[in-house]
Amino acid sequence: MTSKFIYRLEEKNLPASVGSKALNLRRMHDKKFRVPSTLICSWEAYERYLNNDPGIFEQVKSELHNHIDPDRTYAVRSSADIEDSLEHSFAGQFKTILDIRGLDEIIASIQDVWDTASSHGVQSYRERLQKDEKQLHMGVIIQQMVPARVSGVAFSKNPITAADEIIIEAVKGSGEALVQDGMTPMR
Repeated sequence: MTSKFIYRLEEKNLPASVGSKALNLRRMHDKKFRVPSTLICSWEAYERYLNNDPGIFEQVKSELHNHIDPDRTYAVRSSADIEDSLEHSFAGQFKTILDIRGLDEIIASIQDVWDTASSHGVQSYRERLQKDEKQLHMGVIIQQMVPARVSGVAFSKNPITAADEIIIEAVKGSGEALVQDGMTPMR
């Protein structure tokens, strides 16, 4: 039997292998928050990629085929098991790719996200936190893009003082201006 790698966010009993960020999106969905249409590639696919499985991309592409609308754009982002935890966020450490269209671009973007797991920045951060490379399991979220009026980041601890307070930083439009372009946000 062939393993399943692609899950819809709404599926019952999502496995832990979809990653922390995807499970948090599911909690939001279950509490009736509006979450864009979301697919998740489990970390078992990533592990097969690390083991140089030559058929992994074709299998992932085959599973995605009936779920991807070629006329829509998607965000492809990480959902590692070590992200978004109470201890460490790994915020900004893994690649996020926006406005992707079509299966081939989505597959290439999944590989880009997987490859950031072994980037120098992630390795340094992981070493500083004393996290072994074998502890990192990378799921990937494929989410329909929605027009953004405002985008932001919410911190459950103050990133400067570490005080237990919620801080929200936001910019008008896409979050790329905040996360990648370095625009000073509203706080």
